[in-house]
Amino acid sequence: MQAPLGIFGGTFDPIHNGHIYPVLEAAKQTGIHNIALMPNYLPGHKNAASSSSEHRLAMVKRVCEQFPIFYPEPFEIEQAKVTYSVDTLLVFRQKYPDTPLCFFIGSDSLYSLPSWHRWQELLGLCHFVVCQRPCDLAHYQSSAHWPTVQRLLQQYQVTQAEKLHSSVAGCIYLANTSEINLSSSQIRAQLAQGQSPHNVLPSAINQYIEQHKLYQQSVNI
Repeated sequence: MQAPLGIFGGTFDPIHNGHIYPVLEAAKQTGIHNIALMPNYLPGHKNAASSSSEHRLAMVKRVCEQFPIFYPEPFEIEQAKVTYSVDTLLVFRQKYPDTPLCFFIGSDSLYSLPSWHRWQELLGLCHFVVCQRPCDLAHYQSSAHWPTVQRLLQQYQVTQAEKLHSSVAGCIYLANTSEINLSSSQIRAQLAQGQSPHNVLPSAINQYIEQHKLYQQSVNI
C-alpha cells in the first residue's frame, strides 16, 4: 500500500485562503503529505470561470510554491471540456492502483453529494476528507438528499485517520477544520470595485492578480 494521495479540485477563480487553510488543517489531521491541487476546466455544476484556465493554473502553481504539500495538477484543464469528479477519479485510480486517493471536499459538497454525476461510484474510487464549510445546514436537512447522506455516513464514516492509509477507497472522514467564510465570487466583486482583499489571498496571488490586472471591471478577460 502506497502513501495516500490527496486530491483537491475547484474552479479557483481565484484560489484563496478559504480553499487553502482548511485543507492544510485536514491534511495534518489525517497524515496526508501530498495533495494534487487541481483547477477545473469547466465544471459541470458552475458557469464558466471569470479568468482563463492559464491564469487559474498559474495562480495554483504559485500557491504550490508557497505550500509544498501541494503540487499543481493540470489534468482537468488539459481535458478542455466539462469534467466530472468520477471521470477524473477513474483515471487516477488506473494510474495509482495501490494508492489511497483522498478527495478533499467541503461539508456543503458532502451534503449535496447525491446530486453529483454518477455519485454512487465515487466511494469505490476514493476516500472523502470533508472540511467544514459555513453553510445553511437547515437547507440541506430539508432536502430530498439528506436521508441518503445520513445513510452514507452511517455506512462509510470513520473516525480514525489510519483507515485512510490502510485501504485505497471507501471511507468518509469528517475533519475538524476552521470554518472560513470566504467565496471567490465575493473576492471578484471586491476586486471589480477596486478594493484589495489582501488579507484573504496568499501574497503571491495578490501579486499575480495585480500584475495581470485580473477581475477588474474594465478589463475583458
